[in-house]
Amino acid sequence: MKKILNRRILRQEGYVSAIKIMIYKKFTFRFYLLFIILFLNSFQLIEAQTRTKLVDKPVYMHYMPWFDSPEYNSNWGGHWTMSNMDPNVIIDEITGKREIASHYYPLIGPYDSQDPDVIEYHILLMKYSGIDGILMNWYGKIGTNGDVGVLLENSNSIVNVSDELNMDFSVVMEDRFAGSENGLNLVDYVYINIEYLKENYFPKNNFIKTDLNEPFFGIFGPVKVTGESNWNYALTAAEEDVLFLPLYWDKHKVGQRAGGGYDWVIESGVSAINYFYQTIAPTLDFAMGCAYPGFKDFYEEGGWGSNFFYLDPNQGELLKQTIGLAETNKDVIDALQLVTWNDFGEGTIFEPTYEFGFQRLTILQNELGVPYSEYELQQIYRLYKFRKMYRDNPNAQTNLDNARNYFINNQVNEAISIMDNIEAEHSEKLFRIKSRLNGQYLYQDNNLVKYGDLESNDSFNWKLEIAGDGFYYIKNELSNDKINIENQTGLLECTSISLDSWSSMWEKRTIDGTHMRLVNKWIPNQYINIENESYNAEHSTSERSWLSGHWILEEVDNSLTVEKHHANGLTIFPNPSKGFVTINCLNHISNFMLYDLTGKILTTDNPIYSDNTITFSVKNLVRGVYFLKVQGDFEEKVIKLVIEN
Repeated sequence: MKKILNRRILRQEGYVSAIKIMIYKKFTFRFYLLFIILFLNSFQLIEAQTRTKLVDKPVYMHYMPWFDSPEYNSNWGGHWTMSNMDPNVIIDEITGKREIASHYYPLIGPYDSQDPDVIEYHILLMKYSGIDGILMNWYGKIGTNGDVGVLLENSNSIVNVSDELNMDFSVVMEDRFAGSENGLNLVDYVYINIEYLKENYFPKNNFIKTDLNEPFFGIFGPVKVTGESNWNYALTAAEEDVLFLPLYWDKHKVGQRAGGGYDWVIESGVSAINYFYQTIAPTLDFAMGCAYPGFKDFYEEGGWGSNFFYLDPNQGELLKQTIGLAETNKDVIDALQLVTWNDFGEGTIFEPTYEFGFQRLTILQNELGVPYSEYELQQIYRLYKFRKMYRDNPNAQTNLDNARNYFINNQVNEAISIMDNIEAEHSEKLFRIKSRLNGQYLYQDNNLVKYGDLESNDSFNWKLEIAGDGFYYIKNELSNDKINIENQTGLLECTSISLDSWSSMWEKRTIDGTHMRLVNKWIPNQYINIENESYNAEHSTSERSWLSGHWILEEVDNSLTVEKHHANGLTIFPNPSKGFVTINCLNHISNFMLYDLTGKILTTDNPIYSDNTITFSVKNLVRGVYFLKVQGDFEEKVIKLVIEN
């Protein structure tokens, strides 16, 4: 009987995502245009969700647990250093990029595989890219390699977090470090390691098993332990039937106990994949194909021998091709393994990097038919950054735990709302917005945004205020006007505009953890850029690699902001508040409005007005960040209000 693996597949027919259909409150032509765009996009989304593709096959990610850093160990591990690299050396002072043994650089920088924040970040990205489980490269409990103990600690950390995040897992064993120490022979090493699997991993609810409840795992090779009799003995350590997969070309080394075989990346590339599907897979009881984005190892440069080979990523086309082959041949395979999440030494990387950003994951999202995009991936990156930013803040960490739980349950809006509130509560910063292309800065000039050499006036200073759903208003410190594309002239505007206007909302998309692209919410292919070098900032389509659309936020002292509010005589207290709020001004106050982060106007209980004071209750509001718009015999003001109920 054909064995089927258990799995938690998000990529299923009829999966209904939260299609965000937000519309302008004003009844204008733009409403109809926006509705039509969203209506058509919703049909495209439904079509993507109901594509057959690989929805009936589990897709697993091969995952390397071998990275160490001084934060968790005594030094940088060998997979960051090889023989001659030193991650303590900073090779780019602006981005903080370190010297590592790879042609590619992780978006979050070199990390430790034990770090729970890193594991959380990795697994959430996988979940939102259509991955059903991880196959961890596993060195076991014992081996002749000196780092076997640390590797096991790393592996166990990954297993623990995978359980919390509802991600299935298994292992691909390594036997290359089986030896003859301690009175053991080669096969004893494998037996003891399988025994460890039986006692520690097989009982876990998220360990991958077949429909007959048989544990599923594999081996990279085998390399050292060969012969059917040896594997017959080694696998008795499991004390139950298992589905055990070697590399398909090493299946003869295992004999009858091999439950099938799996493919891997080799120099002949796509032709080798075709050979596996056409010739090998139909003969296997269980066949697991592979797909990969490329191959470019660092072994010669890092002093670990000669380079193997090179497979050109071709801007994502190789990945699309290898996944497409799996889709075309899905009738002869039982699972697909993606090679790999994070083998930086060989360059087979799905993890976001400086060089490729989230491109490889967005290709997965499209090819596997999941209802998500780079937007959700960037928000998971934001969660990771907040984990590090607020590492010493227990309250913030508790809230981030809640955001993580919402992500686990595919409640993206709720997760983002929590992060919006955290950021709004902790941020009163001013920034200057600097171009990566020429080092010049954005500033407001009448109703337009221009760029030039920095001057010491407030027209160069900007505030980023939370607009909700992970978007920001970019407000000029001098005028309080917001950057927008309301009139779609191609030139970037800065005017007074309604609080809930999508044309003035911007998403930050990181490039390298330091620089970012700023993309509009209303027309999501419009990026702030200076491509035409006309001294007018523009909005248009912009390729990820174009430096004209890369920006860095330089923080500046915002003490003048507080002084200006006091100079205008407008105060709001207490702020934060738990019960009542008082607005006070030297001039007459005529009206006020209270908004939540989505721009919705809220009602307040029994406000008490006098000529220059208003007091109202906020006892009915939940904890979070709100905005007060205050009007009177002065320039209209919008001020953030924090509620701590």
